Amino acid sequence: MLHRAARTRTVVLLDFLAPGLLSRVASSAVPSGLQNPIRNHNIFPLHSKDTAKFFEKLKKRITVIHSTNGRDISDRKADIFNSTVIRIRQALKDKNVDAIWEYWQYLEQNRLLHFLGPSQLERISGLIAASFFPAHGHSEPWNLAERKAVEEIALGAAAGGATDALNACMIARIKRNEPKAVIELYRRLMKLLKGKESWEDADSIDKDQTDPSGLALASTPSPDSIFHTPGRVSLLLAVITAHAMQDSFQGALQTSLETVIRFQRYTTKGFLQKIDHDPTLQQKVETYVQRLDVARLVARSRSFSKQITNLSETQAVKPLEKLYQAVIDGLSGPDAYLATDLTEVTPNRSVALTDVGWASFLVAFLKCRRRDLAGKIWNDMARFGIRPGVSMWTAILDAYDSIGASDEAVAGWNIMLSQGIQPEGLTYRALISTLFNALKPDEALQRFQTFQKEFMKNCPPVQTLSVYNTVLNGLLATHRVDEATTLLQEMQAKGPTPDVVSYNTFLAYYGRRGDLKTLAVLVNKMTSLGLVGDVFSFSTILSALLKIGRDDAPEMMLRLMRRQGVQPNVATYSAIIDQQMRERDERNLRAAMHMLQQMEQDPNAQPNEVTYTSILAGIYRGQWLPPSAAEEWRRDIVERMKKRGVKLNRVTYHILFKACLEYEQPEGLQHALVYYREMVRRKIPMVQTTWYILLAGLLQRGEWGVANEIVSDMFKSGTQPGVGVLELVSRIRKRTKQRIRPGPRVYF
Repeated sequence: MLHRAARTRTVVLLDFLAPGLLSRVASSAVPSGLQNPIRNHNIFPLHSKDTAKFFEKLKKRITVIHSTNGRDISDRKADIFNSTVIRIRQALKDKNVDAIWEYWQYLEQNRLLHFLGPSQLERISGLIAASFFPAHGHSEPWNLAERKAVEEIALGAAAGGATDALNACMIARIKRNEPKAVIELYRRLMKLLKGKESWEDADSIDKDQTDPSGLALASTPSPDSIFHTPGRVSLLLAVITAHAMQDSFQGALQTSLETVIRFQRYTTKGFLQKIDHDPTLQQKVETYVQRLDVARLVARSRSFSKQITNLSETQAVKPLEKLYQAVIDGLSGPDAYLATDLTEVTPNRSVALTDVGWASFLVAFLKCRRRDLAGKIWNDMARFGIRPGVSMWTAILDAYDSIGASDEAVAGWNIMLSQGIQPEGLTYRALISTLFNALKPDEALQRFQTFQKEFMKNCPPVQTLSVYNTVLNGLLATHRVDEATTLLQEMQAKGPTPDVVSYNTFLAYYGRRGDLKTLAVLVNKMTSLGLVGDVFSFSTILSALLKIGRDDAPEMMLRLMRRQGVQPNVATYSAIIDQQMRERDERNLRAAMHMLQQMEQDPNAQPNEVTYTSILAGIYRGQWLPPSAAEEWRRDIVERMKKRGVKLNRVTYHILFKACLEYEQPEGLQHALVYYREMVRRKIPMVQTTWYILLAGLLQRGEWGVANEIVSDMFKSGTQPGVGVLELVSRIRKRTKQRIRPGPRVYF
């Protein structure tokens, strides 16, 4: 029964109902040999003359609560539970562990154990830990019956989220050199949870919560919010330690991969102090944790690639280089634990660095303009016998496109062909785009002609269309309009059939020129072909109408949308508003506000925090509005939000922090701090990304004093900064000390 109780994630706490119900406890509800507390204590003095109705009301309340769980509870069961809870309370107060164990078994026998609430489990678990595992160590002999009782309670409490007792049990087993027992305890806990973490709310990975440094090594991961409980990580660390005692890195890795829980630097440090009886083991566990962090990251290739991309987008070269070196260390040497690719996987190297991982690193260093490091990766790949495939070459060409390195792209293309790698449609698209963006349209068209003659026949249709759309965009960007128009006509006649992207390219070109006549022709053509415009289409048309001074531009655009069968909704409106704000023109701002009013009046398209944030962020981006006008618009939006009860969330606060701190006027800093204080006041958890955006923005503005205050707030909050944030903190502290020496007047 203990297992059944502990497996139940949703618990119902009846503590607050106990006093009223105890007046009807039958003698059979009391464990033999124990006094009925009601006979000796005035637990719940009632002043009502008619208590029957009161008790009935409470009983109905219990039934309602339990029926929501698909369970019901009889009067007798409710009485048993509540009377036992009172006894557990007294046993906790008396620190009587033997009594707790008896009551625990009694609840188990009556199938009521799962109704113990989180607060009760925490107190029980804490008492067990303190009574049997005091700070100076467990000096008493390890009694078998006592051990069984303690571990049963510890497992049940841990399954409900209270981990103190189980952590203490595991540490005691480690100190007694019993790693198998630790692994068995962890296995039993996982069995109770049926493979599902009972604390997934605390350890789920939120893309917005990742460290902007992207480095998992020794960094604080997503659950650094108020939900994080170090005890949960310590359970994982304890079983990792047990595997380390058995020299089983693969066992530790398998355990690590099966859970969403991630290591925390400060939790790891605290855990290592608990095993200071064995310095060698301490060092071994620390090494295991570092390697497991890398292995788990590499094993999740999509997340791994995303973290590398985030690093490159923020130009965080040092963390990126450190992460790459950690991976290389895992691939080489006598203690290598990573495979160089999927074909090299062995029992001792069960996690492989895929082509996606290699390509992500290479592209990231190219985007950071660190060709020396990109060259190092190339050499490392050759050293490990990695032969780049067509997907990797395509990614490399895209990276060259992003940095405008057309000569390197052509050289890479030639090397690819010399190695016998056949390009795909997307590979051609990348090279053609690079040449057009480098203002080499003739070379781009030559490559396009080669594609048509030699590769198009065997190319998937979706890739072929992508190549054609890239050529259309390149021709229009280089003002070769007639050639672009001819190509579009050929596509309509012979294929590939143009899509919305094809026509959007032309809409954007003529929209920038305010050519409404041609825009109308294009829209009619799309309608005749059954092509429905998207957000980009309608936003482009709206901007074009505004350019020629049409005051009714928003209404015209909305009429066009409806004519095409598109009914505007919250997402559509918000996306178009965001596009308009990015134009950085007051005409577009007024159009955005007009659409906002339409939304506020439409019960089926009510604006949300994303809608309002798009406008607020657009006001701050750049210097296109005078400060007085920006403030007037800002106040209007804030007032609208208050009136409608719309509140910002963490993601929208991040957007506003970034936009405000990029606004060079003093108001930008003032408003960023207003949002920061508001976020603190509302107790919205601040994650690594929050601190990174704030500190990076303040550094960019040169606001060293304010940045130092934010750093102090961060540490006071208990946050343990990750690698990326720590680098910013180091720069702030160093600069602040230099400025403090000459005096505060330096700041003004």
